[in-house]
Amino acid sequence: MDTFLDPKTQLLVALGAAAAAKCQHCFATLYGAADKVGASDQEIGAAVAIANKVSAKSQDFMAAFIDQTTRGAIKTTSPDGAASPCGCG
Repeated sequence: MDTFLDPKTQLLVALGAAAAAKCQHCFATLYGAADKVGASDQEIGAAVAIANKVSAKSQDFMAAFIDQTTRGAIKTTSPDGAASPCGCG
């Protein structure tokens, strides 16, 4: 990874991911390193704005999925107790 993205870009991506994940601890820790890589508050704001757009869109997709599932348009998993493909159930 280090050979593809410079440290500032890596930090901006990580800050955006922390914002999207809603992890205050990660964001605060990463923000503390921003000056070391030359990331400005404007750049951080832009990264967070992108993350927020992605996060909001995923919320919209999930709401639509829930609506379709509860209306029977999406096949639910079998009741045989098989684990979900994402590992959460």
